[in-house]
Amino acid sequence: MKYSIAENNEDLRRLVAQMADAQVIAFDTEFVSEFTYRPDLCLLQVAADGHLWVVDPHAIASIDEFWNALCQGNHVTIVHAGREEFRFCRRAVGRVPANWFDVQLAAGLIGLEYPTSYGKLLTRLLNRKLPKGETRTDWRRRPLSQAQLEYALQDVVHLEPLYQQLSARLQKLGRRSWLDDENARWQQDVIDSDERERWRRVSGTSGLGPRALLAVKYLWQWREEQAEQR
Repeated sequence: MKYSIAENNEDLRRLVAQMADAQVIAFDTEFVSEFTYRPDLCLLQVAADGHLWVVDPHAIASIDEFWNALCQGNHVTIVHAGREEFRFCRRAVGRVPANWFDVQLAAGLIGLEYPTSYGKLLTRLLNRKLPKGETRTDWRRRPLSQAQLEYALQDVVHLEPLYQQLSARLQKLGRRSWLDDENARWQQDVIDSDERERWRRVSGTSGLGPRALLAVKYLWQWREEQAEQR
């Protein structure tokens, strides 16, 4: 498998330059959420018009250039079950990826099981099976082996063929507008859940008066700020 690795700003700029001309950009992430307040983004896999990339967010101070490139242009952004990918982008640059196409959601709209795994979609639509062997990888550790990187890239190399099949079937069924409507609803749900005043869900506050609730709110906001700095 031929691919490039972005481990510094120069590498990242090369990727962004390729993205500028791409009609289709598929991406996926590897992250760990058990040990940090926010999920720790450990690896980013990208397929842009046939070019495969692995981005190491732990080696680059900021990958905002990537997120900004993902949000602009006329390309289609392809993911599978991309809730966390959507959140990573929005939290980084305050914007959403352009022309979002989630193959899991599209599969549900043509009558396939929903939600369904990436592996099942590959088997059902492309007659392919995902390789096994690196499912227990700790993506925080460095260096990652070639086998680990190639395993991670399997999550994006088939997204464009899935998109092509699903898009054609949606068009044939006259349901492409359904996907657009569901995408808009889904994205707004994610945004609302992130922005909702979560401090109101702190236990033990139901009987508190206005002044005490205000104190809880400020304490919760302080905790959020401290947690995100770690």
